[in-house]
Amino acid sequence: MPAHEFFLKLTDGDKAKVIALFQWLAQTGRISNREKFRRLGSKAGTKGRDLWEFKSFKIRFIGNFRAGGRFIIANGLFKKADDLPKREIERTVRMLEEHDLRGTETQ
Repeated sequence: MPAHEFFLKLTDGDKAKVIALFQWLAQTGRISNREKFRRLGSKAGTKGRDLWEFKSFKIRFIGNFRAGGRFIIANGLFKKADDLPKREIERTVRMLEEHDLRGTETQ
């Protein structure tokens, strides 16, 4: 997924910060600090309202929760404005839908 490609391009320091957030979610099952992890909600539109974003300064990783307590990260980007661009939300939704289709084809 493009999120992995984005991650690989980050500096070592930024990678460490993001990994700490991923580990936090993996160990606790939730991150209650909205400055680090939040649901996009109604601002993201109907299809994007269940998306969540990991936040480390201007770095964003977007994904959502799946059955069995899994969290799938589909998109990574640098946020340049107050709100995430609508096209990035739509892109993330599309990537997750494609991920789901690939998953059902292999079962």
